[in-house]
Amino acid sequence: MIWKIIKNSAADIWDEMLYLMIFNIIWFISLLLVIPWPLVTFGLFFTIYDVGEAKGIGFGTLWQHARRMWRQAYLWGGINLAIFVLAWINLNFYARVGADWAGLAQMLVLALLLFWLILQLIALPFYPRLERPGLKLALRNAAVTIGRYPLATFALVIIVGLILAIAFIFPLIFFLGAFSVIAVVANRLVAAVVAKEKREEEERGAGSVRREA
Repeated sequence: MIWKIIKNSAADIWDEMLYLMIFNIIWFISLLLVIPWPLVTFGLFFTIYDVGEAKGIGFGTLWQHARRMWRQAYLWGGINLAIFVLAWINLNFYARVGADWAGLAQMLVLALLLFWLILQLIALPFYPRLERPGLKLALRNAAVTIGRYPLATFALVIIVGLILAIAFIFPLIFFLGAFSVIAVVANRLVAAVVAKEKREEEERGAGSVRREA
């Protein structure tokens, strides 16, 4: 399953490399501007879903998805902003505490923040796959994916870590394509999980029919 995710991700990147680079530049600029960042993030993940489904995309595809999902995008962005601000306040508070337990508290906050980031990275590709896209269901599906497929999730974390490490050494990579590549891999992980779940459900249904017969 992990090899399939990597292979399909590489194929998606190769097929739409130019668009992914352009969209990554737009995403990077939106990150600096802050306000359009949730819109562009949602537009990017929905566009990458289209790429994975072999749908034709164009420069306007990202903006079409962003306009359609603006409510969910800003709800997601607002909640994430609140969580990051809360984490920053806690980290600063514990940094001023001289007790030994304060260091452990900081590590706990950082661990929870890392888990939240991984959860978001898996939740975002679920949005285009939901009949009624919503934060609660996307987070639920992401949590189930992490629980049921820890190795695939760990592989995603390793790949993300490698991409960010390379981007740290060569900052131009972060500007030109790092986040788009990460989003492609996350989308392919979710696609593989959804396909596997559907196969298992069909097999259970077929087994039930045979037993009744």
